Amino acid sequence: MKFYDGVRENGVVRIPVLTISQSPLHNNFHPSPLRHDTMSDFQDLFTQATELVELGRLDEALTLFQALLKTDSNNATIWNNIAIILFRQGKYRDAVNAFGQATDTNPEFTNAWFNKNLALVRLREETEALRAVDKVLKLNPHDKEAQSQRALIVRKMGQVCETGKTDSYSAQSRLRV
Repeated sequence: MKFYDGVRENGVVRIPVLTISQSPLHNNFHPSPLRHDTMSDFQDLFTQATELVELGRLDEALTLFQALLKTDSNNATIWNNIAIILFRQGKYRDAVNAFGQATDTNPEFTNAWFNKNLALVRLREETEALRAVDKVLKLNPHDKEAQSQRALIVRKMGQVCETGKTDSYSAQSRLRV
């Protein structure tokens, strides 16, 4: 597939678009350039990228989200979605970095903080994961899922201190969009 890489033409950024034949769930995608000069175009691309994630077409979705990021690099939701894709691909360090971009862009984005904690747990960086989940609880003290996640991390950290070894541990929570 050929994609256009943010080329400026007459002050309008041209970005890649995957047009979907007949239905958003159709498997026959065709790339075509689209002038990104309206918010609805941006929303259409965002929706297409989200649908690609739902179809499990993570590489294509990642390409679209990265193209959207070129037009709005301070969009925490796009950073969060990129990080979710990286997480699902098992690229936990890259996911942590992208979740960090989301939280740097919007320090009150609790879903990104929560997701960052999940990626850090996968990397067995419980101390940093605890910091991230504590940020969620600082912003929303009544978040039951974050409270449960915090308890799991603390329990796991206690087990590591007592036994001196790390056994397999995975987050019990789901990523948040």
